[in-house]
Amino acid sequence: MKYTPSTESIPQSSRRAVNEKLLYLIDNNCCEAYGITKQDVFQGYTGDGGLHGLSRKNYRSYHTYSEAKKELENGQFFTPPALCQFVADCLCLEEDDLVADLTCGMGNFFNVMPVEANVYGCELDTKAFKVASYLYPEANLVNKDIRNYMPQVRFDYVVGNPPFNLQWMAENGKEYLSQLYYCLKAAQFLKPLGILALIVPNSFLADSFSDSSMIRKMEAQFRFLGQILLPDDTFAQMGVSHFPIKLQFWQKKGVDSETPARYRTGMDNDLSGGIYAGAAQAIHMSLLQMPKAMLKENRAKILRELAKERQTSASFTYTVEKMLYQIRIHPSLKDRYAQCCAYLHRFYTETQPPEMRYEEWCKRRLTEAKVLHYLRQTLRRQNRQPERDEIHLVKRDYSFAYKGYSAVVRRRMSEELRQPIPVCEAVLRGETLPGYERLLRKKRHEYLIQSQPFQEMTPDTGIGKWLDDFWLWDAENEEEILLNDTQLHDLNLALQKRYTLLQWEQGSGKTLAGIAYGKYRMDRQGYRNTWVISSAISIRNNWNVVLPNYDVSYVFVERLRDLERIKPGDFVLMTFNALCKYRRQIKKWLKIHSRKTCLVLDESDEICNPYSSRAKAVLSCFRRCQSKLLTTGTSTRNNISEFAPQMELLYNNSINMLSCCHTIYHYDKDGTATRETNPWYGQPIPAYRRGYTLFANSHLPEKITVFGVGQRTQDIYNADILRDILAKTVITRTFEEVTGKDIKRIHQEPIPFSAEEKAVWVQAVKEFHTMRQKYFTSTKNARKDAMLRIIQQITLLLRISAAPNTVSEYSGELPGKLRRTIQLTGSWAEEIVAIGVRHTVVLDAYAAALREAFPNRPLFIVTGATTTFAKRRALRQTLRESGNGILLCTQQSLPSSVNFEFVNKVIIPELHYNNSRMSQFYMRFIRFNSVDWKDIYFLTYAQSIESNLMQMILAKEKLNLFMKGDETDMDDIYERFGVDYDLTSLLLYRDIDEDGRFSIRWGEQEIA
Repeated sequence: MKYTPSTESIPQSSRRAVNEKLLYLIDNNCCEAYGITKQDVFQGYTGDGGLHGLSRKNYRSYHTYSEAKKELENGQFFTPPALCQFVADCLCLEEDDLVADLTCGMGNFFNVMPVEANVYGCELDTKAFKVASYLYPEANLVNKDIRNYMPQVRFDYVVGNPPFNLQWMAENGKEYLSQLYYCLKAAQFLKPLGILALIVPNSFLADSFSDSSMIRKMEAQFRFLGQILLPDDTFAQMGVSHFPIKLQFWQKKGVDSETPARYRTGMDNDLSGGIYAGAAQAIHMSLLQMPKAMLKENRAKILRELAKERQTSASFTYTVEKMLYQIRIHPSLKDRYAQCCAYLHRFYTETQPPEMRYEEWCKRRLTEAKVLHYLRQTLRRQNRQPERDEIHLVKRDYSFAYKGYSAVVRRRMSEELRQPIPVCEAVLRGETLPGYERLLRKKRHEYLIQSQPFQEMTPDTGIGKWLDDFWLWDAENEEEILLNDTQLHDLNLALQKRYTLLQWEQGSGKTLAGIAYGKYRMDRQGYRNTWVISSAISIRNNWNVVLPNYDVSYVFVERLRDLERIKPGDFVLMTFNALCKYRRQIKKWLKIHSRKTCLVLDESDEICNPYSSRAKAVLSCFRRCQSKLLTTGTSTRNNISEFAPQMELLYNNSINMLSCCHTIYHYDKDGTATRETNPWYGQPIPAYRRGYTLFANSHLPEKITVFGVGQRTQDIYNADILRDILAKTVITRTFEEVTGKDIKRIHQEPIPFSAEEKAVWVQAVKEFHTMRQKYFTSTKNARKDAMLRIIQQITLLLRISAAPNTVSEYSGELPGKLRRTIQLTGSWAEEIVAIGVRHTVVLDAYAAALREAFPNRPLFIVTGATTTFAKRRALRQTLRESGNGILLCTQQSLPSSVNFEFVNKVIIPELHYNNSRMSQFYMRFIRFNSVDWKDIYFLTYAQSIESNLMQMILAKEKLNLFMKGDETDMDDIYERFGVDYDLTSLLLYRDIDEDGRFSIRWGEQEIA
């Protein structure tokens, strides 16, 4: 019992005044100030019962007097504490029982419940509800009409003293006696075999004839257990000295068919003379012991049956049972066991309300994840600290906030005090929050260093001395490897910051820079390891060869057991594929070692697609690393948005990547550009999809397409802000800047169509439907085939542009592009020549032509599918020794880390979709130690789709050059790539014919 009942009664004349004063104190939260305890409130508040102030003599009949009295009192006579204790003793309630009182008044029944948190109450009267909420703060109470009460749980017991003999209108429009309605409502909320204990007038169901209708309704829902006659003066303290009442026990029927226990009007026990000691125990043994045992047995059975009916995951039931067991046996959690079972029961039984929309229902309904979260949260309460009236400033993940350590303090906190202070805001403003001054000083110092543009930085003397002393011994060539002045300068600046993207053009020594960067971090700053992540060809053909050659300690992680070999000071090599495979284990390893690791992400443009598995794996594992160096020849390939995942990896959506654009842009379906205010202005760019979309909309909200290059200018929005980001993040160097050599010459070779080539080209443009089935398989879906038509047509046109003789419709001699390739190769009879295509079918055509033209020159063919990494490494020596060999390969088979610096002539007869990919190929032949001029020849058919492709490559290159700090116009780019003809006039365009179908039309010039 929580509160002790008073042995003295309040005089009838003083009850109203006492009630009003207590309510005033509760409303104004002044009880403690006036020395009024909850015990005083419990003993002093008596409700409205008996305070009607009416006189019988003022009414013509007792009936009218009674009706007027009911209207004022609303049947509010609180159950005396002694009677509440008697009912609870009869039921022998346990700690895990869920109990409800559907008309709870001031909650007198709750005073005798074993666990306050397991009781539920509904009360219409606002005054009584306030008192109940004040006395029983942990109880689950609502202030509403019983007719609108819809709890989300089902109860083991319903106890109550409902208003007597009122007429209540139900949902079906019929009127019910208040006691009967209470019973029918209880039947809705009780579990099968749940027990109802009810205090009712002696006249309720007293006559088997006149009350037969109500008896039938009760027997339809319940089994009758028994009834006890109570003293007539039970409510004497409420001003009612004589009123016959009784206590009834009912048990809700179970799911299985069973023999009903019929109602009988006779009493099982007569306590009208007073409740004697031991009466409750006797009633329990005779009437309630067996029903309670049935209820307890049925409780577990019901959950098991419901679990079978509901489709759940394989481990859900086992996990739930395990957690429920832990909750039930834990001393500090067992009070919440009943609530957890009720929550689980609700998960199994809840259905969509008829008035709720399905979308809303999907958000609100319980799921397995919500149930498991609820149980885990309950288990976390086992070590809950006691409440104390204190407020402290605490740090959360991304903000500071004032935290109240008790419910009283939290209620008193002002709205201003409740607002969190973002960490980035505190750092930017230079605030000094109590207890976090040192942390904020550190973060602000790091922010100021990271925000410095590289152009405004000066080399650090200490770092410079270490770099000057840094050297490596090349065991293969037996020479000492040193950094040149440009490399020393850039690495000095990079090592002053924690996060840098080193954008050195291919062949400029990024591998050497990565080794020096990792060595400094481990030797001078205490980092445990340096993780090097890159593509398989880069790791196997470069890092796995270079590190042992330089006698650098490293571990190549190919299997999980390799993690055990990692020692402090080791470089750790891993491919993207292995990282995707062992992502979870790598995250765990990094967490165990406090993430005191340095990351070198070589070829960082490999994560330019944020939705690829490799990008997700790298971000998941290394976004929290304390030092990161990204190296790449070009940070973007097709679009500025490709820089976003690399920036996210570097800065982890922190203060260093704030969204500073006031305005963002996007294109509607009709191509209209619209602008709107940036909702994320001044905040860190959010993670994942929202952040990538925001970054794109801030700077370039479109992609450059084959047919779009001539239709829309590629303007960069908010260029100043993007320029500021690049200035503090990226160090860009061209090959010429790092090496001091300008040895690259690009030549454009536009080739005219022959008559046969023009014929097959025109057929592919105008009569594609006659060729489609021969080269493309149908999806068996007409709609999908229609959508793929334009893509398939472009693919076929590109194939014809690369090698027209690869399609059966071509009937001419050797195509012009292959003839020009053979002419160029023949003119370099004593030199090694490299030819790079993109598709194996094109490679086969070139291989056949080259074998026939040069039977005495060695031909080396390399593809990713047929040539292993080891063979590609061995090819280097064989090709050098040949003297005049021809290297024919797919461009993607030599994208990185396999270098042929001795090759001076390169032919590219098949274009990629961006120069970044092609430069990855032709820069294999332009290396740090190259000395001769390198000639790169691009062979394209004039007035073909290759003109569009070349224009798209150049438009993308304009964006890529901006990302490298080189702002230039298209005329300058044309000059760099050797385009000295009117490329725009040769473009093809996508058009819509009179039937609404997409088609391809010619540019301004006619086909010659």
